Amino acid sequence: MDFDFYLPTHIISGAECVRGGGAVFSSLGRKCLIVTGKSSAKACGALDDCTAVLDEQGIAYRVFDGIGQNPLVSSCEAAGKLAREFGAEFLIGIGGGSPLDATKAIAFFACNDLHGVDIYGDLPKNALPMVLIGTTAGTGSEVTPYSVLTVDETGRKRSFRDKHGLSYASYVFSDPKYTASLPYDFTISTALDALCHALEGYFASNATDISDMFATRGIDVIVQALENIKNKPKEEILMSDREMLLYGSLYAGVTINTTGTGFCHPLGYFLTEEYQVPHGQACAVFLRDYLREAKEHLSDKYEALFGTLGYSGNKVLALIGELLDVDLPVLSENTLKEVAQRGAPTGNFLHSPGVFTEEKAFALLKKIFNLL
Repeated sequence: MDFDFYLPTHIISGAECVRGGGAVFSSLGRKCLIVTGKSSAKACGALDDCTAVLDEQGIAYRVFDGIGQNPLVSSCEAAGKLAREFGAEFLIGIGGGSPLDATKAIAFFACNDLHGVDIYGDLPKNALPMVLIGTTAGTGSEVTPYSVLTVDETGRKRSFRDKHGLSYASYVFSDPKYTASLPYDFTISTALDALCHALEGYFASNATDISDMFATRGIDVIVQALENIKNKPKEEILMSDREMLLYGSLYAGVTINTTGTGFCHPLGYFLTEEYQVPHGQACAVFLRDYLREAKEHLSDKYEALFGTLGYSGNKVLALIGELLDVDLPVLSENTLKEVAQRGAPTGNFLHSPGVFTEEKAFALLKKIFNLL
């Protein structure tokens, strides 16, 4: 048995938890920078709730709303400069994975003489504390130290984490009501991302008893909620299902906090970078094959999971197929070979079921993109 576990983040959940969080914000300082995208934090009500509490507590703030999807390193550096000039003592990130991941980088840019890809180097032990408020149900970024950013010069995604633990949030607020404004397609894509996290983590070679416990619960509630909401218009999705998806994404996030992700993620990145496929859908393109690899190489663990859940792996395979909505581009063998080469040096391949090599990735890509 392996009981190793580390998560230094205080999670506060439930209806109106942000409005009741004045003492938390006050404990972190008297000035903060709020990091958001252009509109989602406002549309879902999270930004208004947050600023109302800050006003009640007499905390000065500024808003940086320049974070786009797949956030650029340069945007994070610009926000860090603003935080430094304002004298911010802490950060509040509001949004889905993009603003939350960006906030982690901004915490370091605000306190240190860093520029561009310095964020991927040996970081100083100095960063602003963070509060993260999730408004989607997929990324799990609230409860991990990982930040995935787009490098301006290459247009490619690259992740970092701080080895000292400073890229973890100090506090997380999780209120399902903030996910209610998400359109159906976005709800499905983010939920597929969470399902990828839970399944990739469960079958990772570095999984532990603790991560398996969170993964199993995450898979269960995400699958239940996806079955409930598939093909429903946004207005008919129940808050109880949105709650399941949000907390399912946190279970999955806690899982990958220990394990990281498997091969679905690095293989999916290029679909988002080059063809604007939403991240969750891009990763889910490879999820059924990840499950097939798990069944082949980890058959006992595979059977144990679905025995516990009370349904077969085929049910999950079919559900993924129903929810996938990706028009795969026509690609050459050389392009697919480059994708495989890019993923090969990562821990994602190393920790995937079996011996997942560059050659195996290339063969899988050719199968999926109909080049076999």
